[in-house]
Amino acid sequence: LGIVVGGFLFVSCDTYTLDNEEPDWLGASIYNYLKTDGHFTNYTKLVEELGYTEVLSKTGSKTLFVANDSAFNEFYKNNPWGVKSYDQFTLAQKKLIMNFGMINNAYLVGMLSSYYNGGLKEGAAFRRETAVSVLDSVPYEYGDRLPNTAYWQFYKTKGIHLLKDNTALTMMCFTQKHMDQSQITDQDFEILTGKTRVEDDAHIFQNKIIKRDITCKNGYLNLLGSVLTPPMNMADYIFNSKQSSIFSSLLERFSVPAYDYAYTTLYRISHPEFTDSIFIKRYFAKLGGTGGAYMTTPNKQALTPDMLLPFDPGWNSYTRTSSGNALESDMAAFFVPTNEAMQAYFNSPIGAVLKDRFGSWDNVPFEVLPLFIKHHMRTSLIESVPSKFSTMADEDNSPVPVVKDDIVKTYLGTNGVVYETNKVYPPDDFVSVYGPVLLSGNDVATENKTKIWKWAILQNDFRLYLNSMVSRYSFFVPTDEFFEKYIDPISLAKDVPGALKFWYDTKSSSVQATVYRYNKTTNQLSDSVGFIKSTSFIVNRMLDLLNNHVVVGNVESGRQYYITKGNVALKVEGVGKDMKIQGGGNMSMNEKANVTKAYTQSNGTTYFIDKPIQSPVKSVYKVLSETPEFSSFFQLMLGFPPTSSSVMFVNKQNYYGIDYNVKFFNTFNYTVYVPTNEAIDKAIESGVIASW
Repeated sequence: LGIVVGGFLFVSCDTYTLDNEEPDWLGASIYNYLKTDGHFTNYTKLVEELGYTEVLSKTGSKTLFVANDSAFNEFYKNNPWGVKSYDQFTLAQKKLIMNFGMINNAYLVGMLSSYYNGGLKEGAAFRRETAVSVLDSVPYEYGDRLPNTAYWQFYKTKGIHLLKDNTALTMMCFTQKHMDQSQITDQDFEILTGKTRVEDDAHIFQNKIIKRDITCKNGYLNLLGSVLTPPMNMADYIFNSKQSSIFSSLLERFSVPAYDYAYTTLYRISHPEFTDSIFIKRYFAKLGGTGGAYMTTPNKQALTPDMLLPFDPGWNSYTRTSSGNALESDMAAFFVPTNEAMQAYFNSPIGAVLKDRFGSWDNVPFEVLPLFIKHHMRTSLIESVPSKFSTMADEDNSPVPVVKDDIVKTYLGTNGVVYETNKVYPPDDFVSVYGPVLLSGNDVATENKTKIWKWAILQNDFRLYLNSMVSRYSFFVPTDEFFEKYIDPISLAKDVPGALKFWYDTKSSSVQATVYRYNKTTNQLSDSVGFIKSTSFIVNRMLDLLNNHVVVGNVESGRQYYITKGNVALKVEGVGKDMKIQGGGNMSMNEKANVTKAYTQSNGTTYFIDKPIQSPVKSVYKVLSETPEFSSFFQLMLGFPPTSSSVMFVNKQNYYGIDYNVKFFNTFNYTVYVPTNEAIDKAIESGVIASW
């Protein structure tokens, strides 16, 4: 212990030169460097007028990205603010230029790509928080500067103090280490920014750092080739884009004004004359968004999780997940179709169901939009750069078919990248044979509603099956008004044969069924005799119906008979809207299901029909016993002794059938070839078989 202490005392008493003098490599303070250089008169004015002289003159930890006077002169020639000289800057604009180019820590450019989150994450940082205060600029918005939806109508004439977001503005940092680790290519960078780069270049957004790591007493200076101003976030850019106004109008239906008590109070402290309220613009979203008191659809229905967007596109501090990811690690991406692309899709064969149901984009109901919009939203920019377009998939693992030639324009925002595209990327739900059911299964459609069929599909997890793009289907859809009578084969064996009437209950948002007496002879219904309370029973019956309304393949191939997924034979006459369909039960009742509408989809055709396809209501026993030309064969089948183990027909408890089942037809669907009476007689006469 004495040696250690003695050594310590010896070292601590030695003369340490840096106690009294600075190292030769350490430069002036940030402010002194800018002031004495002579090429930063615009920037030093900002420093002095905003009260940063002392802060940037003394010891501290700042990283600044600055522009010289030449860059400011170019800025005055053309900029989004319309400023022609320094004197035309507003106070808010000065604050934004000053603070957006400042990080409240000292970082070498090589360290911008690393951050600490439970450990050092080297090469993993894509962005950094800036020193911008949320209250540096509090815009007053009204009229066309606000969305044209019911949520905003009150403020369009009154006006509103509106923050687009109340979280930190961030800057996007393109560094070699991060690009290598994230596998972002130089070509990706060129498409994103419109600029070229070479190895080891560093950029803040598209602004190149032309002189880096100028070491000062209180931090680092980096010289940019142009003046750095805060870009809009994704939501604000989309809102202001004239060539994507149709898509923007759909997105804005999810935005609402939310009162911000904390920032209203804080702003009133520094501005005692302010007596109004400050709001923020929020989107109905799972990440970063909230609707507060507005958490209902326009028709006052409570928002369900499937009606929320994946993330709030106006959230400046976007974080990919609610836990486990740091702000620095990634940004978002948004594919936004141009107006021309939106109209082309709406008027195309694949968009026909949208146009048919709603007439215009403005009339598409709110409940339908989340699926469409979220298919254009990407939670990871790193996974959505152009070189990775071919690997992009949605939450159902279906490809998102974007190619580089689709990109018309790109915009780098504070929280992600907006790709304006000449294509629309509808979800499989819109373009599959399920699409017409989904889009007609709502309250807006006045006719040909499919709420019953949509409920049946979702309850039986049939959606992904119908959305498969590797199969081709012919999908028959009885619309709601034609569910008046369905003859359940099981009910025909009951003492009182019954038919089911399915109907959609808006109060419970579910399908209900009423049982009516059914006369097998006249094929007519009489009084109701009961109400089905078992949801599981209805779901089961609906599954049976669904299986009997799907044919794998094209029913317009020229054949007359097809087999459904449920192994029911269909007789098909005609094509398209002139098609008529019969299942075995329809044939027995001498009726046909008529096609009322036909939609050509990406994986087949959806046919709306005016009655359910009825599965057979006659058993093998019934057909054999009632068909005179089969009587000889039927009598042979009846010849087994009643106590014999090989008896042909059975009617036991727990055997579900119309009357008698063929004993060994238990597991599979069979085709029965029946010799006529004449064939049986010849076989007996020739000795091929013997009579009983």
